[in-house]
Amino acid sequence: MSSATEFEQTPLYQEADEIARLLLSDPPDDPYPLYNRLREISPVHRVSTTGDWVVSGYDVLTEALRDPRFTRDFDDLMKRQHDGDVDYSRPIIKHRISQFSHANPPTYMKKRAVLTKSITPTAVKKLSDEIEGYVNELLDAAEAQGQTDMVKNFSNALTLKLISRVLGFPSPEGDPAWLRAFAPVGHTFRTSITEEMLVEADEAILSLNPVITEQIEKVRANPSSPGDTMVTQVLQAQAEGAPLTDDDIVANTIFMFGGAFHTSAALISNAILTLMQHRDQWDLLVSDPETHAKGAVEETLRFDTAVLSNPPSRLAVEDVELGGFTIPAGSIMIPLYAAANHDPLRYEDPETFDITRKDIRPLSFGGGPHVCPGQHLARHQTIIALRILASRFPDMKLAAEDPPRVIMPLQREVGELQVRFA
Repeated sequence: MSSATEFEQTPLYQEADEIARLLLSDPPDDPYPLYNRLREISPVHRVSTTGDWVVSGYDVLTEALRDPRFTRDFDDLMKRQHDGDVDYSRPIIKHRISQFSHANPPTYMKKRAVLTKSITPTAVKKLSDEIEGYVNELLDAAEAQGQTDMVKNFSNALTLKLISRVLGFPSPEGDPAWLRAFAPVGHTFRTSITEEMLVEADEAILSLNPVITEQIEKVRANPSSPGDTMVTQVLQAQAEGAPLTDDDIVANTIFMFGGAFHTSAALISNAILTLMQHRDQWDLLVSDPETHAKGAVEETLRFDTAVLSNPPSRLAVEDVELGGFTIPAGSIMIPLYAAANHDPLRYEDPETFDITRKDIRPLSFGGGPHVCPGQHLARHQTIIALRILASRFPDMKLAAEDPPRVIMPLQREVGELQVRFA
């Protein structure tokens, strides 16, 4: 295999490099033309300013995600995000180091097995009736208003109810301040972190820890708590000798809550918006919701994923040959999921939204051993939500043609989604 040196002398490399640096720092509202151009020029690309490798081709990214030579290294991630020295005494750093997602197999798989029993495909399927109840309850309230913001009053509200149920906590009433603390914590998953972000995240985690700890202790003290909830199962595993400290349980509960709340809710909102903007596909879903709801979810994940990329957390522990280049040991591989999902070498006519598309395998939840553990819950609740929406409100329409988007290097979500039901 070759190094990147020869290609880096060409104008095409310079064009690709400008695109890659923009996508990793300040992507436009619609990043897909840039993703497509980067993937066309350089599906495996070394970024000149950082030495990181961004991967945008479907096949090469699938290969990279499964390659055990790309590992998680928490210290390396912190140094890259902080651009130098790391203060490990900070509350947010002490919190993040306890998250199981930073471990590698086999330790990672053991922790994952304990922490995710409540969101396996089998466990999630058992929640179907409850999810349907939540969906209809929220839609009853929204219908009475005639028009509503589906982000705030449906997607977020539904996900909050469901993740609270999965964890074993009561669903928060109103808009408590501690719930808003998840946003600053989430900002520490960006490619780079400023001191201002760290200060806000420190304050946020200090406000979240006692709230989540209190809820966990209530579950611990209440033997009648549902045995199928995550916290109950984790506390039982701890009592039986699993190597989990109380700090581990709090940190990973916050991690699961925050991850599910933002990612799952964004999937629902993105799906609704995309269907509203592709009226023929909405009408197709309305014609047979039972048949087409799953396809609508999978095609949304492919066509308009909320998760564009990940932080620089995959470290090559030895030289890796990928896509015609040698990625040197010590380099970072950054996956561009959104770009890979639009790869014409994998999907015919990728810029067309088609809920009847066959063999859809979007990379939106990652791949390999670190594939997102919440993917089954996110998919299942969105399938149920779309099925009921299409059945109850076939004439639902956007109240505003261009809903605002919230876009960051790693995420692309709908900020507000006003719809009318008739």
